[in-house]
Amino acid sequence: MRTSSALLAILAGAALTGCHGQAGVAGVSADGDWEPQRDVTMIVPFTAGGGSDVFARATAAALEEVRPGVNVVVENRPAGSGAVGYGHFAAQAGDPHHLLAAEPVRNLLPEMMDTPFDWDDWTDIGQVAEDIALLTVDDSSEWQDFDEFLSAAEAAEEAGRPFRVALPSGGGVDEVLLYRLEEESGIGFEPIVFDGTGETNPALMAGDVEATILNPSDGRTEIQGEIFRPLLGFTQEEDMGIDWLEGVPPAGSYGWEIGATKFRGLIAPQGTPEPGRDYWVQALREAAETDRFQEYVQENGIRESHYWGDEWKAFLHEWNAEVMPVAERMAD
Repeated sequence: MRTSSALLAILAGAALTGCHGQAGVAGVSADGDWEPQRDVTMIVPFTAGGGSDVFARATAAALEEVRPGVNVVVENRPAGSGAVGYGHFAAQAGDPHHLLAAEPVRNLLPEMMDTPFDWDDWTDIGQVAEDIALLTVDDSSEWQDFDEFLSAAEAAEEAGRPFRVALPSGGGVDEVLLYRLEEESGIGFEPIVFDGTGETNPALMAGDVEATILNPSDGRTEIQGEIFRPLLGFTQEEDMGIDWLEGVPPAGSYGWEIGATKFRGLIAPQGTPEPGRDYWVQALREAAETDRFQEYVQENGIRESHYWGDEWKAFLHEWNAEVMPVAERMAD
């Protein structure tokens, strides 16, 4: 899957224009410290209401709590499976007044599309959480468990009508997981790409698709309200550590090594000066300990996972080693 020429032009233009550069960053004191001089914008490259949006708003509120007087404005820039939001972010080079709520699209987008930036071009602030993924159907569907769903999906493919599976982005970890499910089960599905779970969840409820892949934080309300029925966890672990997912089988129980967590954290633009990076690393460390953020973790079935600054890249290199070979097969 490649970007259209029009989208590529937008991305390239965004990366080459509006770059602030280190010399233009205000707020660095004589002793080399930095603090915000105006509102801080946190970009979410997907629609409102999805997992990235929920994470961003919880994190923004926690940052404001630990840094009184700092105003963090969450700005949704969906389209292009995250490419438009990341492209806009690239135009903010060197300015620590901009942050982005990052997840695996950060790594997979440059692999799946021709982008003028790579996954490690950004300034790493920190990873604070990981989400697992779930294959989920509407609770009114006829499939009570994954075995029934799989049998029906096989019959549908043989009839030339493969099951449609809603994905919150193209080229993201959810598409990688669906591809791996096809490899392991031998059954083909039709991926239907949206711009975030703010769109995929309504599509499932409307019956426009047979299933979707989401994270607990994306579908907690629907699952607990018995609107959605999770059928499979993309993990090897029998116990996902979430009481309201008890009884959902993991992919490992089928002998399938399918799993890739959706990491969540913050990045600053490429070229952000060290004082700006250090400010946000410390602020995020403190924010992750607040009652407000811990409530988000508990309510949404999030696993805490902390990597700060440059050490986050070491984790991402390991994540890439597991996921990128699959992405490369998808791109061929």
